[in-house]
Amino acid sequence: MRVETRRFHAGSRVFPGWRIQVAKGRGIATPAVSGDHVIFGGGFGSHDVYSVDARTGSLRWHLRTGDDGPTAATVIGGIALFNTESCTLMAVDVLTGTMRWEKWLGDPLLAQPAATDDFVLMVFPREGSHWLGAFDLRSGDPRWETQLGHDVITAPIVANRRVYVATYDGAVSCLDLATGNIAWTRPMQATSAPWVWRDRVYVAQRHAPVAQHTRPHRTTRDHQPIPSHGTPQERTVTVSGRDGVPVDASAWKSAVYLRADWGTHRKSSFAAHDASVGFSHAPAAAKMGSVRDLVGEVHVSRAWRFQGSRPLVKNGIIFEATGDGLEARAVDTGRVIWVWADARREEGERRLTPPAVSNGRVVVGTFDGRVVSLDASTGTVRFAVDVGAPVHWQPVMANGRVFAGLEDGSVVAIETADTKDDGWCCWGGGAGHNGSESDAARA
Repeated sequence: MRVETRRFHAGSRVFPGWRIQVAKGRGIATPAVSGDHVIFGGGFGSHDVYSVDARTGSLRWHLRTGDDGPTAATVIGGIALFNTESCTLMAVDVLTGTMRWEKWLGDPLLAQPAATDDFVLMVFPREGSHWLGAFDLRSGDPRWETQLGHDVITAPIVANRRVYVATYDGAVSCLDLATGNIAWTRPMQATSAPWVWRDRVYVAQRHAPVAQHTRPHRTTRDHQPIPSHGTPQERTVTVSGRDGVPVDASAWKSAVYLRADWGTHRKSSFAAHDASVGFSHAPAAAKMGSVRDLVGEVHVSRAWRFQGSRPLVKNGIIFEATGDGLEARAVDTGRVIWVWADARREEGERRLTPPAVSNGRVVVGTFDGRVVSLDASTGTVRFAVDVGAPVHWQPVMANGRVFAGLEDGSVVAIETADTKDDGWCCWGGGAGHNGSESDAARA
């Protein structure tokens, strides 16, 4: 691991920071920040987890895992939680890197855990089925488990003492956090993890085109026309948190990135990633046929890194990343407030990461190699820093810095000189992946 002090450029502005080269050829998932520790894994196929100093990038500790593919970490109460793609859930002391407990769950594990002050939530395969399990945060002891239809997209989501999951069969489910009892499940062609705000659930939704002669004039429950041909479409749908019944939706947008045959040359390179961990063919437990049909991915390594067009709601504004642009809309009226669509196209990849929003700032990464900060109210670009490699995973904001994992196997820290760049410590914002812990309490 090599650390370099860097000066990142955004037009005429220069931002100090650092860059760590971990391992070439392995994209690095979203780092997690706890105090002055930045924790991240070495990518798909790696056996390494690192903690570095947030200010300097110097190594704090290094953990060698027994299984490969550590996910993005989740941090809560001095504990860093992550799982390996094969096949273990782990809890590590943030300060020392000491293993507190680990638990073998199954292979492959395509997502990352969520956590509360009491529980760790993780989805895993067993005997042809998938299960959502709750484990004691401090001991790892199992508390409950509930059967699901497929692996979860990116992570379970915790809000309002409930757990929400979107699975690779397109369903969204709501479960009681204390017992695991399912409150409702709705098939809705969901293509991202849900977001919960007040009594509503927001999730990206796919529509696959149908032939012209098969009912081309159908409408959705909210009376919006369904496209009848051409490229797959995607939108953000809003459903009731009580029963999952749709109550609103945005307009359909073109979603070529959901096609399995789009960018096949680039996607085919990920066969080597799969083979590096023993998957010359995807294992039956991964159910990759469903993953292909829903989100267009055919490799375990790409399902492992998939985040989709996850929406986000903050202060009455929906931030939506469907259609390869970032759109801000008013929740109450649906009015479009602003649109940012300045990321260049890369065949086979999405142009944008899911947005991170905190303290009036929106931060996204682009596959053309930038970290971009915008004003949440107006969409005005505050800075667009060239980091020199594609940003596929959602960045984080903590203590006046933005941290991002890059596709060239490196991690960057950008000092923004703005203390408001804070409050988004890991993928999804907090341990429940539904914004910061204060946001989650108000969801």
